[in-house]
Amino acid sequence: MGKDKNTLLSAFSTAASIGFYLVSSVAAGILLGRLVDGYFTIAPWGTVWGIVLGMIAGMWSIYKKVVGGK
Repeated sequence: MGKDKNTLLSAFSTAASIGFYLVSSVAAGILLGRLVDGYFTIAPWGTVWGIVLGMIAGMWSIYKKVVGGK
């Protein structure tokens, strides 16, 4: 029973870290996009590109975690 519990906790930990990677990358992209929008007055395109780049960065981090096992 103890080994199953550790496996379940490990799976939850991995899922939580993957979610954190994606959310934090998108949040950073939104923040940088808002800064670019304010600096260049190109709203909302800076935010849109920030979201897209944040999603790509988050997916890349998830890929590296899943494939690389880190």
